[in-house]
Amino acid sequence: MPSRKKTNIFQLIRDSYGNFNDTNRKISDFILNNLDLATFASLTEISKKVGVSDATLVRFARELGYKGFRELREDLVAYIRQIIYPAQKASLLEGQDKHPLIDLVTNKDIEYITKTMAGIYKQDFDKLIEYILDARNIFCMGWGISSFLSEYLSFCLRLLSLNATPVIRERRPMIQQLLFIDKDDLLIAFDQLLYSAEVLEAIEYVYKKNVGTRVVTFTNQPRAQIVQFSDINFTIDMSGHEFMLISLTAPFCFINAIAEQIASTNKGKTEAALGEFQRVVQSSRLHYSQFDR
Repeated sequence: MPSRKKTNIFQLIRDSYGNFNDTNRKISDFILNNLDLATFASLTEISKKVGVSDATLVRFARELGYKGFRELREDLVAYIRQIIYPAQKASLLEGQDKHPLIDLVTNKDIEYITKTMAGIYKQDFDKLIEYILDARNIFCMGWGISSFLSEYLSFCLRLLSLNATPVIRERRPMIQQLLFIDKDDLLIAFDQLLYSAEVLEAIEYVYKKNVGTRVVTFTNQPRAQIVQFSDINFTIDMSGHEFMLISLTAPFCFINAIAEQIASTNKGKTEAALGEFQRVVQSSRLHYSQFDR
């Protein structure tokens, strides 16, 4: 059984899933897919929805290493807080009145994040990290709103000393930016909601070039056209969207998870890269400390 101290509650349940009996898997599925209810509903309400007794929920919590379900729930609250905002902001917000719209947006974003993370399989995530670390060059492609995701992923990877390049709409067509992509390279493409014919054309070109380039896609629909050309596809769940503007919280959260895993896997190289970045920032006249004024 994985250690509670070394992982968060969400990952602890997923890592333990294979060792669970059918009842505990049923409880796990409910928590992973209904994080808000599992966190804030009463023990009796949860047991009724899952179809088990209160005592069964307590035994489930103890099997994970908790004293009881209340202690498990405390970790769920901590997990939500960790996802949504940094610890220092969380402490500042405690005890303050919040606008109802802020609560609504926060809860919906938690729902988007939960749905997305629950649909990511460990073997696919591990393979993605392997692809990134093995690649000579990484091309991060996106059009429209997806370009923000491709640029952010590229930024994170470059910060971690990897050779990543954003492929976005500019003076050159996307396909022209990929003319010299090779078998040792990796193409990561984001295509969310408003699908781009230019992104599809570029991925199809790389696929038909037949040089063995690995392709990873991020879409909000597993049946999106670009998926047919990918080695791995990750679905970012945006169903039930209720806001005037599209929320990118879930994909940005996933990108952060990618960066953290790479930093952990490639620790020595990452620490050296971040140390050099910090040294350059501190010595540059373009940056200043908040205490300098």
